[in-house]
Amino acid sequence: MAQSKAEQARIAERRTEMFRRRRAGESMTSIAADFGVSRATLSSDFTRAYRAYLEEEKAEADVWRRFQTDRYEQLLAAVWPEAIDGDVRANEQASKLIDKLCRLNGWDVPVKAEVSGPDGGPIALASGSLEEMEQLFNIARQVNEDEGDEGDEETGVDEDEDADAG
Repeated sequence: MAQSKAEQARIAERRTEMFRRRRAGESMTSIAADFGVSRATLSSDFTRAYRAYLEEEKAEADVWRRFQTDRYEQLLAAVWPEAIDGDVRANEQASKLIDKLCRLNGWDVPVKAEVSGPDGGPIALASGSLEEMEQLFNIARQVNEDEGDEGDEETGVDEDEDADAG
């Protein structure tokens, strides 16, 4: 059965207020009691409201990503003829723009990483204890940090330059 506009407005208002109060740290049970609905109903409302919120955020991000892509493609089109003709500076600019487009749109090929133990062998775990897991995470974290340092040097891209462009 379709809900009336008044009922839809009431539910929307309840979801907005519930979302605000939940974000402020209030319990679902307390909010449900104040609205005179079951906790299950409020939980369902919260899930729907949060999904709608995430969809709106995704749509806004998609619009912004498309806008930035259009800007980079326009800049790329401007330097492309000179880059093709062998202008080294235009070639560098085109390369940086292509790199930015790839990062912006997630077109980069995922990097595979393997963490290995001594002499390239497997990492031995005796019991799967918390201490062993922490050691494993620390090894993986160190590998990621080492690769991150190398990645910045290889691209030659200044982080401040990226911030200014975005």
